[in-house]
Amino acid sequence: MKKVLIIEDNQSLDDLLMTALQPHYDVQYVRDGAAGINTARNFGPDVILLDLMLPILSGDSVLKTIRQFSLVPIIVLTAVQDKERTVKLLQSGANDYVTKPFDLDELRARIEVQLRQPEVSPVIHTFADISLNTDTYEVTRANHNITLSGKEFAILKLLIAHPHQVFSKADIYETIWNEPYIGAENTLAVHLSNLRKKINFAELPEYIETVWGIGIRLSN
Repeated sequence: MKKVLIIEDNQSLDDLLMTALQPHYDVQYVRDGAAGINTARNFGPDVILLDLMLPILSGDSVLKTIRQFSLVPIIVLTAVQDKERTVKLLQSGANDYVTKPFDLDELRARIEVQLRQPEVSPVIHTFADISLNTDTYEVTRANHNITLSGKEFAILKLLIAHPHQVFSKADIYETIWNEPYIGAENTLAVHLSNLRKKINFAELPEYIETVWGIGIRLSN
């Protein structure tokens, strides 16, 4: 049975959605953004229904965070009829949206559309004894699992997709953070240091190389 995760803080709407969807899906619901992220990691939903107005973390933040570790289809539930904001949500990774109040039959149809989307085969990047899976966000080296943060994963993905290419620190930061590098030296330095520590262990060769005065590359 396909799994649906509802991230919505309105209990009446939660109850209505549970009643409508439970006969067809394995449904779980949570009522704040932080719990939504944790449940998205652990429950493994096939579709997420995401409200925008959430306590602790906004729906916008939840969407961006989930997109760092999962490509699960996300349908945004919004009472805000703001086309500009809707466009930004779709650009940030939402697959669809419905405006409250919505028809339950229409919502079920939209869920089915997302479930019918062809599965995208995971892209697995390898470099020497490092393997990186873009679907499961799993990283291994010498058959050891390595846990990376979203930014660390993105940096390694950039480097491993372009082996031996030298990236300036500004190029790396602006590609991953999507903002100007000015004043961000410490932020990038911390992430690179943490990535190096996690990737290099048990006296294995160090692949992340600093090319002095130019930048960073993956090299063996």
